[in-house]
Amino acid sequence: MKRALLLILILAAVFSSCKTKKEENSGNAVKDDLGNLFEFSSAPERVISLAPSITEMIYYIGADSKLIGVTKYCDYPPEAKGKQSVGGLLDPNLELIAEMKPDLILLTIEGNSQITYKSLIDLGYRVFVLNPRKVDDIISSMEKLNEILKPQTGRTGIDNFRKEVESIKPKDADRNTYAAFLSSKPLISFSDNTFIGDIFRTEGFSNIFGNEKLDYPGIYDEDLLLKNPDYLFFLADTSGTTKKIIETEIAGRFYGLKAYKEKKVFILDENIFSRPGPRVADALKKLVEIRRQ
Repeated sequence: MKRALLLILILAAVFSSCKTKKEENSGNAVKDDLGNLFEFSSAPERVISLAPSITEMIYYIGADSKLIGVTKYCDYPPEAKGKQSVGGLLDPNLELIAEMKPDLILLTIEGNSQITYKSLIDLGYRVFVLNPRKVDDIISSMEKLNEILKPQTGRTGIDNFRKEVESIKPKDADRNTYAAFLSSKPLISFSDNTFIGDIFRTEGFSNIFGNEKLDYPGIYDEDLLLKNPDYLFFLADTSGTTKKIIETEIAGRFYGLKAYKEKKVFILDENIFSRPGPRVADALKKLVEIRRQ
């Protein structure tokens, strides 16, 4: 999943420039995050999600009965693994999708490629794109899904999510410096212009690489050691052996950092922190826990 995540992030900037013509049907109008206007005379009943974050949002608002297909990476909630898999984020099975006859396909810019998007458009599918770039954008994305799919409990869930996120945000202006990485070999960080960066910013952390021109810059060990942040984070698979490998890497390469000496090094669940969905509340709570230690 780590290699796929990095490739997805690289392709995201290319995808974000793609737009299609506006639809001309009558009914409920909703604009996607590429600026395309969709009109729905009735709620779609056969929906395919090609991004784990969108799948999580659909379950959260209670619209999962309309979900007929997901990617092989859609593993949360556990029930999502029982849905028909249509392949990967970058290489979905177009033949299988055709057999399933969806009336709406959902993509995200930081998740799917422009090639996939254009292929689905060329095949005549209605493709709705979401692109939450900040924590607050998740609310907007869920509101769009709720307006399109019209689940009975959607509005209540979204209102509860909004209240929960607001209650987690810090009330003080304390901003400890941090560096966080999506990969240790090579070191790949992220700027403040990313969804992941906004999670940390929201919870009162200051990214030492936040002003980098690239959204996901490569970082030299020497630069990290020179800037010497208060906290050091790595996003990884925390359920397998990856965590132990990274811990060994940190001990061998970054033992001179203030964060290492003060035991402020943390390995965080990459799925919770990299997916712009409802579990961002768990990510914020984890950072609150870390700040209080």
